[in-house]
Amino acid sequence: MLRLTPAPLRDPAFRRYFTARSFSHLGDGLISIALLFGALRLGASPTEIGLLLLASRLPVVVFTVLGGVIGDLVSRRAVMLIADVVRCGTQGLTAVLLLTGVGTLWHLAVLQAVAGTATAFFNPAAAGLVVDVVPEEHRHQANALLTATQNVAILVAPVISAILVATVGAGASFAVDAGTFVISAVALMMLRVPDRPVHQRPGMLDAVRHGWRDFRSRPWLQATTIQVAVINGACISPFLVLGPIITDERLGGPLSWAFIGNGYAAGALVGSAIAMRWHPRRPLRVAVTIPVALAPLLVLLAAGAPVFLLAAAAVPAGIQSAIYAVLTDTARQTHVPPDLVARATGFSTVVGLAAAPVGMAVAGPAAERIGSGTVLVIGAVIAVVSVPLALAVRAVRDLPARPESAPAPDGEPAIAGHG
Repeated sequence: MLRLTPAPLRDPAFRRYFTARSFSHLGDGLISIALLFGALRLGASPTEIGLLLLASRLPVVVFTVLGGVIGDLVSRRAVMLIADVVRCGTQGLTAVLLLTGVGTLWHLAVLQAVAGTATAFFNPAAAGLVVDVVPEEHRHQANALLTATQNVAILVAPVISAILVATVGAGASFAVDAGTFVISAVALMMLRVPDRPVHQRPGMLDAVRHGWRDFRSRPWLQATTIQVAVINGACISPFLVLGPIITDERLGGPLSWAFIGNGYAAGALVGSAIAMRWHPRRPLRVAVTIPVALAPLLVLLAAGAPVFLLAAAAVPAGIQSAIYAVLTDTARQTHVPPDLVARATGFSTVVGLAAAPVGMAVAGPAAERIGSGTVLVIGAVIAVVSVPLALAVRAVRDLPARPESAPAPDGEPAIAGHG
């Protein structure tokens, strides 16, 4: 039986890390429905709901780079532990306010902004901690396991949250969310991580500059980050804004939209399983090519295709998202120096996430002007065109799965796998 267990899960340290990340993902997945319906029960208008969602997500964009810097300079485990404690407090307090009926939209906005800030520190530190916990030869499989559990959470958590909201109230989802962060924190407290050698800790601004120089020195990292930003802004965001509207008007409403989302989540699980076994020699060639799988979903939605066809098209879209995440996460952890991984993740995340609210803000007015179908077809074309543009970067085509020695910039010590 032990032989059938993936190698990373045989390591007690990774099992504790995996437990912390799994429950953190589950907690994150509970909130979207609970926050929306909790606000509606408080009488929120559509504009107020938009502002509430902005309050919860904007801190992630604003503070992720800082979170990456902190995650490289101090104990990543400690950063994650503090973030879990903060999120447990905010979600627990939100639960009390909603369950007792004294909460207001202002309370929700402030508490979720604090929770979002904690997430901005947790995520880069968590990405960097993989390097501290998992040997290089097992990181690809470890990232596939982590992506799989994230996609399970995406599939299961909204259902749990919807049941709790319908039977007890939105506050119950926030209470369960707080509990997931308790479990995550306990797992992290039990985790023992070797100290990372840091010969001289730079000041905060020097650390940011050093991380930015390293990010700019790696064309493959810039290219994949830009592709993610373009796809988030031009493809995913319009789909998330216009999809529910089209589904509500023509395809049967929320249950149909949930069915399409389950197709995407199921595909992501399949993609995680594929990524666990598949180790391409040139991983980024594969990663930057597979976003073409998004195009059929966007085109079919634009054409008003039946729900079963949209759910079927969502499966390959989900597969590509999981494989892309595993390959690019592993590339960062393999080719970026260990003491810079959190910063690299922070810069990549900020650029990728910053495009999403822009895309969401533009999608509605653009649809009113040129039609929802046209906006979605444009997104499909952009997904396809992003592939040759990314492949035009030689470092993307040539980056190996394993690091190779190369000269470092600016006279610094050699960095493995320099892009």
